[in-house]
Amino acid sequence: MAAIALKQIRSSRYCLVVTESDRGPTARVVEPFPPAADGTIRFGTDPLSRKARDVLRSGRCLLVYQDDRRRSCVTVDCAATLEDWPESGSPRFKAMWTAFWPSGPIPQNYVVVACKPRFMEIWHGTAVVAPEPFGRRSFQLLRVGGSWIADEGDDGPQQQSSSCKPC
Repeated sequence: MAAIALKQIRSSRYCLVVTESDRGPTARVVEPFPPAADGTIRFGTDPLSRKARDVLRSGRCLLVYQDDRRRSCVTVDCAATLEDWPESGSPRFKAMWTAFWPSGPIPQNYVVVACKPRFMEIWHGTAVVAPEPFGRRSFQLLRVGGSWIADEGDDGPQQQSSSCKPC
């Protein structure tokens, strides 16, 4: 299951980032970088933005990847931190972003949000990733060490549709 979710994450250009502000949940569409080898997903933002303040305060965010064509959705609950750029040593700026940052990624106006996945939920209509009763719940995975394992959560053991293969 994790392979299906990670494939969708890698093939998605955009995702929705949800953070907890002092007024409640807030969301914004971002263009993240592909996940690093350790699974960390990064995106850039202004260090004075609401998103950066929310991450500093809560230390977490939720990433939502949706693919209408495949009737699928992956949500990733993450521990989140801010990384200074370029001190993070990562090439975390795209030339097209000069529309938002005309002077480029100078440290006082650009920071990288590093999202370390802890938990994922997957629902994938075309790959038939939907526990019984079909389609009313998503398949849940928990990050343990460097691996994803099926999570029983509050709804009891996760069931797999007969056409699903184990993770």
